[in-house]
Amino acid sequence: MPRERRSVVIAYFSVFLGAGVWAPYFPLYLSHLGFHGWQIGTLIGMQPALRWGSAVLLAYAADRWRIRHRLLVVTACCGVLCFIPLLVVRDFGTMALVLGAIALLHGGLIPMLDATVMDHLTGLGGNYGRLRLWGSLAFVLGAAGSAPLIHLTSPDVVPALLLLPGIGFVPAFLGLPRGQLGHGERFHAPWGLLTPPLNAFLLTAFLLQLSCGAWGGFFAVHTAALGFSDAVPGFTWGLAVTAEIALFYWARDVVERVPPTALVTTTLLITVIRWALTAVTNNEAFVILLQLGHAFTFSAFHLAALLLLSRLVPPQSTTGGQALYGVVGFGAGGSVGVALAGWLVDRVGTAGVFWVEAVIALVSLVPAFRLRQLVKT
Repeated sequence: MPRERRSVVIAYFSVFLGAGVWAPYFPLYLSHLGFHGWQIGTLIGMQPALRWGSAVLLAYAADRWRIRHRLLVVTACCGVLCFIPLLVVRDFGTMALVLGAIALLHGGLIPMLDATVMDHLTGLGGNYGRLRLWGSLAFVLGAAGSAPLIHLTSPDVVPALLLLPGIGFVPAFLGLPRGQLGHGERFHAPWGLLTPPLNAFLLTAFLLQLSCGAWGGFFAVHTAALGFSDAVPGFTWGLAVTAEIALFYWARDVVERVPPTALVTTTLLITVIRWALTAVTNNEAFVILLQLGHAFTFSAFHLAALLLLSRLVPPQSTTGGQALYGVVGFGAGGSVGVALAGWLVDRVGTAGVFWVEAVIALVSLVPAFRLRQLVKT
């Protein structure tokens, strides 16, 4: 495997290995320390805003002064160092400062990494999915591998598990391709990239992620309400991410056969069906199988998004385009989606929330069809 391709694989693996530990187990660790619910909510809830706000500013600097590679290395290194205090921090105020620093430093890692890969995709083998699937695989390994360690010891091991992937960060980012496409004098700030086609795409991404709030935050509550086994949420998430990996593996075949705008609308239609059937189905096996649709809701849409961004954003501003996609879709859409689901769940139940999210996914077809009109592919 060529050195730069190997560095990309290690970078994706390292970043998402830590995410696989963070998502399921860091709230548990905070609870283990004795933090109150509002404190845990504050610490976890501030992450998307800080991370994606930071991503936009880092993207501005990366494209404006053509220093993306240096920013990747510096922010990766400094962010890893900030994980060290987590080994000893126990009070709320200091924890907020440490987590805030990590969010600000690591917020731009994925947008800058994706932008680097797309700029150099031909030299890296021409298949984004075969590179990105290592991140999905690492997420599964991080989540699944941490469980027995935490069970055998205690949640006190979580900070060490978060620090461990950082060992691969800096060497991997040092080995990434260094060049950036385009010329700095033609640079546009992320907020200066907005055009009617890009606006239509970003609104579509926002609504799609908004519709995923119940899946991201309340799927376990839904399966419990249906009387399913406690093992169902974990098994289902594992199956969904496995489907995600499979689609990434065959990504080139998919994008060669289906234009990105058509892939977006197909993804949205499948997502509407997925949420609607999840709302009405009480058969355990069928509910689990429905979540194979995650391969479309996330993987297929993400593939289409990267192809669309390469066409809708000037080459000298690719980092800014990735940051906009992240902050609008995963940042704003993801955060509001979970908050909306949380507000609705006590009022209409989990089945009702999935119905609402099916409607939101259906509404997202409006900007998606507008995007098809504006982008002839």
